[in-house]
Amino acid sequence: MVRYFLIFMLSLISAGCFAVDSNEPGSICSDSSLDNLYSRYEIFEVVKYGGGLTAESSAKGRRGEKVIIERDTFQVRDLIISNPSYELACYPLPNEGEVDVNRWSNFYGFGANRTSIEVLHVYEEGDSTGEPSINLELVNSQLWEMYDGWVYKMKPL
Repeated sequence: MVRYFLIFMLSLISAGCFAVDSNEPGSICSDSSLDNLYSRYEIFEVVKYGGGLTAESSAKGRRGEKVIIERDTFQVRDLIISNPSYELACYPLPNEGEVDVNRWSNFYGFGANRTSIEVLHVYEEGDSTGEPSINLELVNSQLWEMYDGWVYKMKPL
């Protein structure tokens, strides 16, 4: 019995290794460009989407905080990146019945009327992991950060 279970589990794992990832980022979704995104932003709305350790008072206390997205500086919360690298990416919406591995805000019912998910990936200089330090969704000229159960919505100043 254990042998069949192991064979079943290994077949599931190997099937996942050879699956095509339809969520690979492609080109940008809209006419957005990085030049249009360089600005200072303000957190104007904070909405709960799931569990997390951040208290409501702490999350909502971030309203009014400034966020900086410039060529040589990125700052949100206590995360400050000097000489960041930015990348705009477009992710297709999953087909009905599929679960998106990225879990963008539409997974939780936010911005559900979009035809694709546009994301600003922010990388720290010299980071060898190749993973972004932070991802911000672009939604109707706003930036959305999902962090510890909260969606922080930012608008340009």
